[in-house]
Amino acid sequence: MSKARLSFLSRDEIEDIHNASLEVLENTGIKVMSKTALDILREAGAKIDYGKNLATIPRNLVEEALKRAPKTIKYCARNPEYDVLLGKKETHFITGGLDIPFIRDWETGEHRFSTNEDLACWMRIADYLDNIHFVWVTLAAGDVPPQMRTLTQLVTTLSNTEKHVEYEAHSAREAQYMIEIAIAIAGGKEELRKRPIISAVQSPVSPLTFEEGSIEAAIEFAKAGIPVVYMDMPLAIETSPATLAGTLVIISCENLAGLVISEFASPGAPVVYSTAACTADPSSGAAVESSEANLLNLASVQIAHYYGLPCEVTAHGSMSKALDMQAGYEMAMGLNQSLGADIICGLGALDSGLYASPEKLVIDNEIVDRTFKFAGGLEVNDDTLAVDIIHKVGPGGIFLGEKHTLRHYKELGVPQLSDRDSFETWEKKGSKSIDEVAKEKVKEILATHKPAPIAEEVQGEICQILKRAEAEFLKEES
Repeated sequence: MSKARLSFLSRDEIEDIHNASLEVLENTGIKVMSKTALDILREAGAKIDYGKNLATIPRNLVEEALKRAPKTIKYCARNPEYDVLLGKKETHFITGGLDIPFIRDWETGEHRFSTNEDLACWMRIADYLDNIHFVWVTLAAGDVPPQMRTLTQLVTTLSNTEKHVEYEAHSAREAQYMIEIAIAIAGGKEELRKRPIISAVQSPVSPLTFEEGSIEAAIEFAKAGIPVVYMDMPLAIETSPATLAGTLVIISCENLAGLVISEFASPGAPVVYSTAACTADPSSGAAVESSEANLLNLASVQIAHYYGLPCEVTAHGSMSKALDMQAGYEMAMGLNQSLGADIICGLGALDSGLYASPEKLVIDNEIVDRTFKFAGGLEVNDDTLAVDIIHKVGPGGIFLGEKHTLRHYKELGVPQLSDRDSFETWEKKGSKSIDEVAKEKVKEILATHKPAPIAEEVQGEICQILKRAEAEFLKEES
């Protein structure tokens, strides 16, 4: 099978970036706002300045962490049919955005704050779509009290999809409750370790900083065997150098530092190398979608695979605020220019991930289908070369009725949404635009698709966990 490959860094260039990263970690160091994490690093052999919350990490600790880290990771799901293996051979696609505050109402087109019910509907759509392999907790439940929002959103998501769920925790205690919920669904602590149905995105703060809540949550997940994604978000010219190579050094440092903390907290902890790097508009300082950001994605994939680690990147979605041509072409470019990653996220997002659209989620699912066709390349063997069939049909003949054609024509693919009719037929069918077709598809999915529910006894257990968490968090607030 001849597959599409996108790479541009030579091995020497990758090693230059790696060595520069090691130099920064050993000499400049990282700021870690957690005594727990600093203690782990000190016991491992890092030099710690507790007064400055600074850790300098020698090369040998990075090398040891890389040896300990699993090279393949299984993302399991409530339904094993949706299990995904991150083995650096296939690309998987997921929804975009964590806790996006706004939604485009698919019925009215209104731009409004999202609710817990919106999140439930979103997950049912994502559960139905075949090219969405697992999900982020995309929408914020704005109608849920802030102290319970993370746990409620996790439960809503797990209740409305049978696929793997990737989310984040803001503190060690929140992570512990998330793990409890996952244990209840998985059927036990060891069962969860064997089949992690959730993973965690715990982001460093560029440049070279780990916040207390996020890194302590990452440590809890590592100890429970939950995969951790250290998705950093450097902004070139602001929180990373103006050069792409310099930004790659920041990305590498932050990912390697997170890896070291995870592996010395719990040897063999599953870790995913990740970035959502962006570039800044020099005139405004705002983060913008750009081809340079996609280059950072591609380079990060190469670097992650050099380390033997799975890699997750963002397709950066679109800066468009509407379901228009910009939303389509930016999404298509982002997906195609990130090929090679184990995970690409960003489906369904608009306005740089601040705004979500159910119709766009359906359209992006079709864009992914086209991306897969391109990434799959073509197969060359005696059957596909078709010399015997060409000889049989001969000059001026027709291949339409041949058995060879009947065996292979479905490989060419048929779009679910895109229009291929003549102009006259399109008119007779109502002259519908792609967003109108997508709206009808959303309506159909929500009317007919219902994921298998969580068992009633488990729902009762989760309800008790949420009650305990609410009592604890409300007491802390008062």
